[in-house]
Amino acid sequence: MTDTPTASINDNAARRYIYNQADMEHFRRSAARKELVSFVSAMGRGITTGNNPHGGYTPHSPLDRLTPALASLHGSLSCMSSTWMDQNHDDGIPLDLTVKARFGNPAFRTWYARLVERSYGIVRCLMDCHVKYLSCGAPSDDDANAVDGLTRNQILAECSDRGYRAASNEGASLWPPVNSPSKQEEVIGELQAYLHDSFGHPIRIDYGTGHESSFVVFLLSLCKIGCFHWGRYDGERKSKSNPPPEVVGLTSLAIFHAYLNVTQGLQRDYMLEPAGSHGVWGLDDYHCIPFYLGACQMMAREQSQKQSRQHRREKGDTHERAGEKGSDTDKDDLESANMMPANLYLHKSSRPESVQSVVTTDANNDDGDPWTPSIIHNHHILEMHSPTYIYLSCIQFIRQIKPNAPFFESSPMLNDISQLGSWSKAASGLLRLYEGEVLDKLPVVQHFVFGKIFSADWSPSRNAPPKAPDTTFINVPMGEQCVAPWADGRASSANASLESCPPTNYPGGMPPTRAPWAK
Repeated sequence: MTDTPTASINDNAARRYIYNQADMEHFRRSAARKELVSFVSAMGRGITTGNNPHGGYTPHSPLDRLTPALASLHGSLSCMSSTWMDQNHDDGIPLDLTVKARFGNPAFRTWYARLVERSYGIVRCLMDCHVKYLSCGAPSDDDANAVDGLTRNQILAECSDRGYRAASNEGASLWPPVNSPSKQEEVIGELQAYLHDSFGHPIRIDYGTGHESSFVVFLLSLCKIGCFHWGRYDGERKSKSNPPPEVVGLTSLAIFHAYLNVTQGLQRDYMLEPAGSHGVWGLDDYHCIPFYLGACQMMAREQSQKQSRQHRREKGDTHERAGEKGSDTDKDDLESANMMPANLYLHKSSRPESVQSVVTTDANNDDGDPWTPSIIHNHHILEMHSPTYIYLSCIQFIRQIKPNAPFFESSPMLNDISQLGSWSKAASGLLRLYEGEVLDKLPVVQHFVFGKIFSADWSPSRNAPPKAPDTTFINVPMGEQCVAPWADGRASSANASLESCPPTNYPGGMPPTRAPWAK
């Protein structure tokens, strides 16, 4: 079955509002930016709420914290990261092996065209799952509390499978085109626009923090229309209210794990160029949000470990006063220790006696959890725990795609963060970094689109995007204009074009690029 578009996007669903510095000032003061920052902050704050080992995420059961709509999205992302980029799969998109370039395999344009073609089915599926289970509260896994004969896990598995099929080769025939406009179709069209901007640019073949932010806008929009909850909290219907931060945080963490599987695959296989990258003096060539969420996930682990150590100390004092050394409760302590995340210095194959020894030592250590930010330099821990901890996953990916460069050279800012004494400092700094280096930078946010869900409250300086220029300029002070040969009917030879350009004072005709600290 070939890819066929199932519905077209409404051109008025979402459009650009940021074209110049004046628009940028409007955005800085807008409710949309405040809403976006609040949502990102809630994502991190929610991860650290409560006693959640691993930040509430486990790779073997990623759907546990999701709703039906987001389970459907998770299934679609899983399909995109697997079959779409599997060269041996019937639905895979092969690389263009004729291209020899450091960045930008043209096969990504085929991948992106598939995203556009199947995005209607992906969004329609998650909306259908949301509407189907909106009127019910979140059921338990008890058959007595099942909805339509299905328990919570069964519902989530069903929605995930539907989302997977919506993104797969079966998806094109699941939903026929809808010709009559409706409110739901408008919502789907706007969500499609945000989703399209979340995975890179098909012409430039690049990806960066602006695309990542578009995915955050996509999640924010889903949250605003109620897709982050089942429709009831504590027996009361609150489908239009904001979910608590814990729901936002734990849900976003699970979804971002699936999202990273897609984007990192695109960066690795299709060699997407970093969009607007700060180079080696920036945080990362492609991402920012996963590092913030990852630092918060590490904070959650710290809190869980501290509470567990406190609990063990209290039980140890009780045992000592009662003279119950060697009793059955010691066995319970050992079993509890084995259920906790692996210790930094403990090999996976260590014996239970070693576990008990390390736990006892750590329980009496007031210095706190040994998993400080410097943990990123422990290759064994990266290998063992990157599937669970998103921060470690990002570090592991950087080391894989830059294997020949020392980490302090390829990622100096991340290396500096590793010297901090706590994850809380890392998290707060990364949130400020996201605001200052992403949301306050015109080259990054100028491609944001706004609709009715994520709306702009100002009039843009343009009614339409500017047309591509038909002339080129010499990049020197007071440089003269060079007219492209095809723009004025002259000969199209490269020599004619070069002869029309005035000489420059710089070797090679271009001024050197300066690092920020060299200005």
